[in-house]
Amino acid sequence: MIYLTYNDAPSGIYNSQVIDVVNYLNTIQNTHKITLVALISVRDFKKNKLKIKLQLPKSIVIPMFPKVGLWRFNIIQLFFVCLILNSKQIIGRGAFATNLALTLKKIKIIKKVIFDARGAYFAELTEYNVIDNKKIISQIKNIENKAISCSDYRLAVSEALVGCWKKNYDYHSRNHVVIPCTLSSDFIFEFPTQNQLKNLKQQTTFLKDEDIVLVYSGSSAGWQSFTLLEEWLLNAFKNNEYLKLIMLTNHPPQNSTFFDVYKNRIYTKWLQPSEVKNMLLIADYGLMYREDTVTNQVASPVKFAEYLSCGLQIITSHNLGDFSDFVKTKNCGFVLPTQIIFTRVDYSTKKQNNNLAMQFLIKQNYKQNYLKLLACE
Repeated sequence: MIYLTYNDAPSGIYNSQVIDVVNYLNTIQNTHKITLVALISVRDFKKNKLKIKLQLPKSIVIPMFPKVGLWRFNIIQLFFVCLILNSKQIIGRGAFATNLALTLKKIKIIKKVIFDARGAYFAELTEYNVIDNKKIISQIKNIENKAISCSDYRLAVSEALVGCWKKNYDYHSRNHVVIPCTLSSDFIFEFPTQNQLKNLKQQTTFLKDEDIVLVYSGSSAGWQSFTLLEEWLLNAFKNNEYLKLIMLTNHPPQNSTFFDVYKNRIYTKWLQPSEVKNMLLIADYGLMYREDTVTNQVASPVKFAEYLSCGLQIITSHNLGDFSDFVKTKNCGFVLPTQIIFTRVDYSTKKQNNNLAMQFLIKQNYKQNYLKLLACE
């Protein structure tokens, strides 16, 4: 069996949601050997290929045809890979990878295709213009519809995403499982003691013991809604002098009133994936405040799981995939808009949040769903 990715560069998310998934699938069953086939951009190809191969040596990494508009031409490389591997099943990560697999099924090279849906693709392109290609934008609804309706089985990252399929594509099948974005191996660890957490914070020279620490870990992508978050932060910082913000991003906001006013209480740094955990552990609250769009309504951000595993109380918006209800029912944070009286999060609450992550957001908890996916039951 092939696990196929298209135009996904190696990153922390790729490590967690591709590399770790392939490794996990190969540990829970012997019927299907899973081989990662990654079609990646010719830009920085050698460097990115090395990153993938270092983590998954038996993976096959191939340069994709330049320009997303030519995505269908990648069927040529995939055709020969399937023949060489003698693979009859493909799990396609995303709508484009799944459509490539469906083309091979049409010509009887492949027997079964599984759609690994990471979000609502038509919504992403129309709401946030993630691909600047008018031809692709005009085609994406049909591409997504085909991936949903023609695949043999489906993986959705949230119940909200399945609801979106039902509403927009008249989806009625039960041939799917729901598996949220789960923790990478880096975030499955023995939770530190209270003294260890205190020592971590004291090692960070820009923080004092009395500081209440918020953390934002993410990109500058439109769906992250940082403009919306800034308005909320301005008010929060104005009302509490002990609040400080750690920004873990490679693109800090420019021309920001919040950054200008409170720059002495903001620490910005871009870390390697393996370094993120210790920075999250010293914080109290994790920020996931996003605008109410379809993209966010069906999402399952892996950052949610990472925040929770590090003991953070999560500040999120309503209708963030299935996680807004999770925050309410599990009492592990706040769903905005609501008034928050900020205090340092005590150790017992942090340990409780870590336990929630271990109970609900690790891959082992979804073993039966993964086995259903592989068996296409």
